[in-house]
Amino acid sequence: RMSAEEAAFLSADPEVAGFFEALIGEGISPRQAMHWLTTQLIPAVKSRGLDPGRSPVAGRWSQVSPARLAGLLKMLSRDVINANAAREVLGLMLDSDEAPEAIVRARGFGQVSDPAALDRVIDEVLNAQPGAVSDFRSGRGKALGFLIGQVMHASGGKANPKVIQELLVRRLDSRP
Repeated sequence: RMSAEEAAFLSADPEVAGFFEALIGEGISPRQAMHWLTTQLIPAVKSRGLDPGRSPVAGRWSQVSPARLAGLLKMLSRDVINANAAREVLGLMLDSDEAPEAIVRARGFGQVSDPAALDRVIDEVLNAQPGAVSDFRSGRGKALGFLIGQVMHASGGKANPKVIQELLVRRLDSRP
């Protein structure tokens, strides 16, 4: 469900509204489509000195067609990439006609979700952070966020935070 402000935003520019409708037609939820249009795509277009009020099918904005943006957002929804990588890929899409999937592959933006691949990193972090482990066990919720951040850092930002959280909780609940 859209807010009155979002509806007013879309109705003010038929080209942006058309782009939004096309994104939804590609299977993107209205909430995600609105979010990425207003907080990512339009600001990225403006930062390049382009006019988002002009037709998104004209000029360099055409590099990010609804179909291409939908491809990127579907990778984000499937946890192939994280939000930071998606923002970076979007910027690259404005400068290239390369498929978002190809950009992700070529630049190594893929997210690591394989528990076996993350176990070693988690072990290293848990061994290096006994205080945070103790804090977690004594009920300090912020300790889990800290440990997730440490694993993300140790993985170069490639680890899937949802998987890290599941693995950490399981490991901390079973660890002596």
